[in-house]
Amino acid sequence: MSDPRVLDGNAVGGLLHDVFGAEVTAVPCTCGSCGARGEIARLVVYVDCPGVVVRCPECTQVLITIVRVHEHACVDLSGVGRLEL
Repeated sequence: MSDPRVLDGNAVGGLLHDVFGAEVTAVPCTCGSCGARGEIARLVVYVDCPGVVVRCPECTQVLITIVRVHEHACVDLSGVGRLEL
């Protein structure tokens, strides 16, 4: 991750805490595309977008997108195969 616009999953920890009501950066997440499994903290996060894009570090599949609309966070988890909350 040499690009300064690319962060790890800890960058969305606060936002995901607001959504799920708990600390989730240590929660295992499985990619719905390649099956790679790892903690949310180890995912690849792009914040220099019209929202936040979270990708699999193995295959670069989009796992999570988060967009704020006024005071609401719209979260799409469609790329996640399994989230072990």
